[in-house]
Amino acid sequence: MGAFILFSFQFCIIFAENTINQENKFNMKRIIFLITAIILCSTTASAQLFKDRSTEAEPQYKVGTVPVVNGKVTFEEKIPAEGLSAAEITDRINGWIKNRYVEPTVISVKRYESEAPNTTIIKGEEYIVFRNTFFVLNRARIYYYLTITAADGYCTFNMSRITFWHDDEDEKGGIHMKAENWITDETAFNKKGKLKKHEGKFRRKTIDLKNQLVDEIKNVLK
Repeated sequence: MGAFILFSFQFCIIFAENTINQENKFNMKRIIFLITAIILCSTTASAQLFKDRSTEAEPQYKVGTVPVVNGKVTFEEKIPAEGLSAAEITDRINGWIKNRYVEPTVISVKRYESEAPNTTIIKGEEYIVFRNTFFVLNRARIYYYLTITAADGYCTFNMSRITFWHDDEDEKGGIHMKAENWITDETAFNKKGKLKKHEGKFRRKTIDLKNQLVDEIKNVLK
């Protein structure tokens, strides 16, 4: 940045000398003002170029909001279902999956059989959208396993094995990322305790999706 400012200053001096020699109309105060203005603009532009893009984390994304269990990002929550049996909860969860996991809301869903009673396991694939305007669509695919285990009066929500695919629509290129390497407290925050630009947006959208899924399940169990 110092070299850029020095170049700007030298340019202004040459410009000023040529202006004085050719026109002899500008006084020195106006020349100094011109030099100062250009240097300030150059400094501001350079500062923006090297600006720290990290941000303060909102409360819902702060340190501790992405749990790591046995080295894996795992969201787990107990969801109440007062007055419902385990079988009734399972039936409602199956209906929710059938209604929610359809295009264009999601890309795909795969169900897995479980030997445990009243346990539902799926693998979901959908988009998380960072920016969607007329000119720009910035999004990534998120993959996750959802395990919902029902018991009388409640169920346990478990979201794990989370990965991302970014910058390619057909998965032939782009970047494949594991949540453990991207959205944890250790990887998403810088030394100043702020969320990094790229890791932060994945952390936010993953937590948002988890909260959305939990809220939807709470609604179907009311």
